[in-house]
Amino acid sequence: MKDINKDLENNFNKAEKLRTTGDYDGAIKLLLNILEKKENLLPALNSTANCYFQLNKYDLAEKYYLKCLKIEPENTILLNNLSLLYLKTKNFKKALSMLDSSLKKDYKQEIIVEQIAYCLSELKLINEAVKFCKKFAEIYPKNKIILSYYRRNLFRNGKFEEGLAVYQKETGVIELDDDKINIK
Repeated sequence: MKDINKDLENNFNKAEKLRTTGDYDGAIKLLLNILEKKENLLPALNSTANCYFQLNKYDLAEKYYLKCLKIEPENTILLNNLSLLYLKTKNFKKALSMLDSSLKKDYKQEIIVEQIAYCLSELKLINEAVKFCKKFAEIYPKNKIILSYYRRNLFRNGKFEEGLAVYQKETGVIELDDDKINIK
Protein backbone atom coordinates (compact mmCIF):
# COMPACT_ATOMS: atom_id res chain seq x y z
CA MET A 1 0.00 0.00 0.00
CA LYS A 2 1.48 3.25 -1.09
CA ASP A 3 0.83 6.70 0.36
CA ILE A 4 0.47 5.51 3.96
CA ASN A 5 2.92 5.60 6.83
CA LYS A 6 4.43 2.53 8.44
CA ASP A 7 2.17 2.69 11.52
CA LEU A 8 -0.97 2.56 9.38
CA GLU A 9 0.48 -0.22 7.29
CA ASN A 10 1.39 -2.23 10.40
CA ASN A 11 -2.13 -1.71 11.80
CA PHE A 12 -3.63 -2.79 8.51
CA ASN A 13 -1.51 -5.95 8.51
CA LYS A 14 -2.61 -6.67 12.10
CA ALA A 15 -6.24 -6.12 11.09
CA GLU A 16 -5.86 -8.50 8.15
CA LYS A 17 -4.38 -11.14 10.42
CA LEU A 18 -7.34 -10.75 12.79
CA ARG A 19 -9.78 -10.89 9.88
CA THR A 20 -8.25 -14.02 8.38
CA THR A 21 -8.36 -15.76 11.78
CA GLY A 22 -12.03 -14.86 12.29
CA ASP A 23 -11.68 -12.02 14.80
CA TYR A 24 -13.86 -9.69 12.76
CA ASP A 25 -14.71 -7.34 15.64
CA GLY A 26 -11.03 -6.88 16.47
CA ALA A 27 -10.22 -6.28 12.81
CA ILE A 28 -13.03 -3.73 12.48
CA LYS A 29 -11.69 -1.73 15.44
CA LEU A 30 -8.26 -1.47 13.84
CA LEU A 31 -9.68 -0.77 10.36
CA LEU A 32 -11.99 1.99 11.59
CA ASN A 33 -9.01 3.56 13.36
CA ILE A 34 -7.10 3.48 10.07
CA LEU A 35 -10.06 4.97 8.20
CA GLU A 36 -10.22 7.88 10.68
CA LYS A 37 -6.76 8.85 9.46
CA LYS A 38 -7.11 7.82 5.80
CA GLU A 39 -10.84 7.71 4.96
CA ASN A 40 -10.52 6.59 1.32
CA LEU A 41 -7.99 3.82 1.79
CA LEU A 42 -9.53 1.19 -0.45
CA PRO A 43 -8.00 -1.95 1.13
CA ALA A 44 -9.20 -0.83 4.58
CA LEU A 45 -12.68 -0.01 3.27
CA ASN A 46 -12.97 -3.37 1.52
CA SER A 47 -11.68 -5.31 4.52
CA THR A 48 -14.13 -3.45 6.77
CA ALA A 49 -16.98 -4.37 4.42
CA ASN A 50 -15.81 -8.00 4.37
CA CYS A 51 -15.74 -8.12 8.18
CA TYR A 52 -19.24 -6.70 8.47
CA PHE A 53 -20.40 -9.19 5.86
CA GLN A 54 -18.97 -12.07 7.90
CA LEU A 55 -20.79 -10.74 10.97
CA ASN A 56 -24.07 -10.61 9.00
CA LYS A 57 -24.20 -6.83 9.41
CA TYR A 58 -25.23 -6.41 5.82
CA ASP A 59 -26.28 -2.77 6.02
CA LEU A 60 -22.81 -1.77 7.23
CA ALA A 61 -21.11 -4.08 4.73
CA GLU A 62 -23.11 -2.47 1.92
CA LYS A 63 -22.14 1.01 3.12
CA TYR A 64 -18.43 0.18 2.91
CA TYR A 65 -18.68 -1.71 -0.39
CA LEU A 66 -20.44 1.32 -1.89
CA LYS A 67 -17.65 3.57 -0.60
CA CYS A 68 -15.18 1.26 -2.33
CA LEU A 69 -17.09 1.47 -5.60
CA LYS A 70 -17.07 5.27 -5.48
CA ILE A 71 -13.28 5.06 -5.51
CA GLU A 72 -12.98 2.25 -8.09
CA PRO A 73 -16.28 1.80 -9.95
CA GLU A 74 -14.71 -0.51 -12.56
CA ASN A 75 -13.30 -2.99 -10.04
CA THR A 76 -14.95 -6.37 -10.71
CA ILE A 77 -13.88 -7.78 -7.34
CA LEU A 78 -15.75 -5.00 -5.57
CA LEU A 79 -18.77 -5.40 -7.83
CA ASN A 80 -18.76 -9.13 -7.16
CA ASN A 81 -18.41 -8.61 -3.39
CA LEU A 82 -21.42 -6.31 -3.36
CA SER A 83 -23.42 -8.63 -5.61
CA LEU A 84 -22.69 -11.50 -3.21
CA LEU A 85 -24.10 -9.40 -0.38
CA TYR A 86 -27.25 -8.71 -2.41
CA LEU A 87 -27.60 -12.40 -3.26
CA LYS A 88 -27.21 -13.33 0.40
CA THR A 89 -29.97 -10.87 1.36
CA LYS A 90 -32.13 -11.99 -1.59
CA ASN A 91 -32.12 -8.54 -3.16
CA PHE A 92 -32.03 -10.04 -6.64
CA LYS A 93 -32.64 -6.78 -8.54
CA LYS A 94 -29.61 -5.10 -7.01
CA ALA A 95 -27.56 -8.27 -7.34
CA LEU A 96 -28.46 -8.54 -11.01
CA SER A 97 -27.40 -4.94 -11.61
CA MET A 98 -23.99 -5.47 -9.97
CA LEU A 99 -23.45 -8.83 -11.68
CA ASP A 100 -24.36 -7.38 -15.06
CA SER A 101 -21.88 -4.52 -14.56
CA SER A 102 -19.18 -6.98 -13.56
CA LEU A 103 -19.81 -9.24 -16.54
CA LYS A 104 -19.66 -6.29 -18.94
CA LYS A 105 -16.23 -5.41 -17.57
CA ASP A 106 -14.92 -8.98 -17.68
CA TYR A 107 -16.86 -11.37 -19.90
CA LYS A 108 -14.96 -14.47 -18.77
CA GLN A 109 -16.47 -14.97 -15.32
CA GLU A 110 -18.30 -18.28 -15.38
CA ILE A 111 -19.50 -18.04 -11.78
CA ILE A 112 -20.96 -14.59 -12.46
CA VAL A 113 -22.88 -16.07 -15.41
CA GLU A 114 -24.27 -18.72 -13.04
CA GLN A 115 -25.32 -16.06 -10.55
CA ILE A 116 -27.01 -13.96 -13.24
CA ALA A 117 -28.95 -17.03 -14.39
CA TYR A 118 -30.01 -17.55 -10.76
CA CYS A 119 -31.15 -13.93 -10.38
CA LEU A 120 -33.11 -13.98 -13.63
CA SER A 121 -34.82 -17.18 -12.50
CA GLU A 122 -35.61 -15.84 -9.02
CA LEU A 123 -37.00 -12.63 -10.54
CA LYS A 124 -39.12 -14.81 -12.83
CA LEU A 125 -37.70 -13.10 -15.91
CA ILE A 126 -38.21 -16.30 -17.85
CA ASN A 127 -37.70 -15.05 -21.41
CA GLU A 128 -34.57 -13.15 -20.40
CA ALA A 129 -33.29 -16.20 -18.51
CA VAL A 130 -33.84 -18.47 -21.53
CA LYS A 131 -32.07 -16.06 -23.88
CA PHE A 132 -29.20 -15.47 -21.44
CA CYS A 133 -28.72 -19.15 -20.59
CA LYS A 134 -28.88 -20.19 -24.24
CA LYS A 135 -26.10 -17.76 -25.09
CA PHE A 136 -23.87 -18.86 -22.24
CA ALA A 137 -24.66 -22.57 -22.59
CA GLU A 138 -22.89 -22.27 -25.94
CA ILE A 139 -19.88 -20.64 -24.29
CA TYR A 140 -19.87 -23.04 -21.30
CA PRO A 141 -21.48 -26.20 -22.74
CA LYS A 142 -20.48 -28.42 -19.79
CA ASN A 143 -21.64 -26.06 -17.05
CA LYS A 144 -24.44 -27.99 -15.36
CA ILE A 145 -25.67 -24.96 -13.40
CA ILE A 146 -26.21 -22.86 -16.53
CA LEU A 147 -27.78 -25.82 -18.32
CA SER A 148 -30.05 -26.44 -15.35
CA TYR A 149 -31.34 -22.85 -15.30
CA TYR A 150 -31.73 -22.98 -19.07
CA ARG A 151 -33.75 -26.21 -18.89
CA ARG A 152 -35.94 -25.06 -16.02
CA ASN A 153 -36.78 -21.78 -17.70
CA LEU A 154 -37.54 -23.51 -20.99
CA PHE A 155 -39.98 -25.73 -19.08
CA ARG A 156 -41.50 -22.69 -17.37
CA ASN A 157 -41.91 -21.14 -20.79
CA GLY A 158 -43.75 -24.22 -22.09
CA LYS A 159 -40.90 -25.28 -24.38
CA PHE A 160 -40.81 -28.87 -23.17
CA GLU A 161 -39.11 -30.43 -26.17
CA GLU A 162 -36.26 -27.92 -26.05
CA GLY A 163 -36.09 -28.34 -22.27
CA LEU A 164 -35.74 -32.09 -22.60
CA ALA A 165 -33.01 -31.64 -25.20
CA VAL A 166 -31.10 -29.42 -22.76
CA TYR A 167 -31.75 -31.95 -20.00
CA GLN A 168 -30.20 -34.64 -22.17
CA LYS A 169 -27.10 -32.45 -22.66
CA GLU A 170 -27.02 -31.86 -18.94
CA THR A 171 -27.26 -35.51 -17.88
CA GLY A 172 -26.49 -37.44 -21.04
CA VAL A 173 -29.73 -39.37 -20.69
CA ILE A 174 -33.46 -38.79 -20.32
CA GLU A 175 -34.99 -41.15 -17.79
CA LEU A 176 -38.74 -40.97 -17.34
CA ASP A 177 -39.51 -44.06 -15.21
CA ASP A 178 -43.24 -44.70 -15.64
CA ASP A 179 -44.16 -41.06 -16.30
CA LYS A 180 -45.82 -40.27 -19.60
CA ILE A 181 -44.85 -36.99 -21.19
CA ASN A 182 -46.32 -35.82 -24.46
CA ILE A 183 -43.91 -33.77 -26.49
CA LYS A 184 -45.50 -31.78 -29.28
